[in-house]
Amino acid sequence: MVGPNLLAQALINQPRQDACQRLGIQGAFGFQLEICGDLPAVAFAEAPRVLALSVDGGTSVELAYQPQPASTVERLQQVLAPEVRGAVGHFDGLSPEGDALHGWAYRRGQRSGQPIEVWLHAAGQPPVKLRCDRYRPGMADQGYPEQCGFEIELHQLPPAWAGQEVQVCFDAGGKILLPGAGVVRLPGAGLGVIPSPAPLMHPASGSPYAAQVANAPGELQQSWQALEQFRQFLDGLEAQVCRAEEFQQLRGRQALETSGPLRKRDRLLRLLGLRS
Repeated sequence: MVGPNLLAQALINQPRQDACQRLGIQGAFGFQLEICGDLPAVAFAEAPRVLALSVDGGTSVELAYQPQPASTVERLQQVLAPEVRGAVGHFDGLSPEGDALHGWAYRRGQRSGQPIEVWLHAAGQPPVKLRCDRYRPGMADQGYPEQCGFEIELHQLPPAWAGQEVQVCFDAGGKILLPGAGVVRLPGAGLGVIPSPAPLMHPASGSPYAAQVANAPGELQQSWQALEQFRQFLDGLEAQVCRAEEFQQLRGRQALETSGPLRKRDRLLRLLGLRS
């Protein structure tokens, strides 16, 4: 709640083994409040409150923020800002080839053709805006838009960014980080890139899906990690194929401009690499 406004509600039905151990009883005492993205575009000035209600609604208890109430209230106000609320995403870090930064983000309730923007930050540098409208295969299988990816190649960044530590945030002020890779150090000028292993990608940090993976046996978690690394490899391979096709099309257009139209048989031989 913010003032009289109800922003989110959820059942108290999530597993929390730490609470069970602390209380000495078994039960599902956790909850997860998801902030909708289609709330009115107003800035809430009052401090947000979290209330727990009994089953019949007769008893209401305001939950205390632990362990740092002041900073928790400040952070809640930040995530409730109109430009941030309802946004979810994941920063994948460096691409498998090590020549780009990539990830995905979108807003719950986002309409088709209205992608959100995230911000790439480095100390002492103006943030770089990244538009989340690139194709991400497989996202639709989990109920997410497929046109929600972002990517920026390292050569597109100013030279001053070389060797810097960077992170991707939902806001231009750099307060709300995307979950995932966290802080990534870029290679220095003229140095090769060694990509660091990316963490397991999941659609929403703190979701029941993420909790299931985190609580799974170690062998299963390794399998998920291997699948995610293979997905990143395929994404990189797809990007390389696209760049090769674009280069081939450019060479083809240049050849047409210099030598005139090619016969259908000649075009086929050139595509197959049998004729220069």
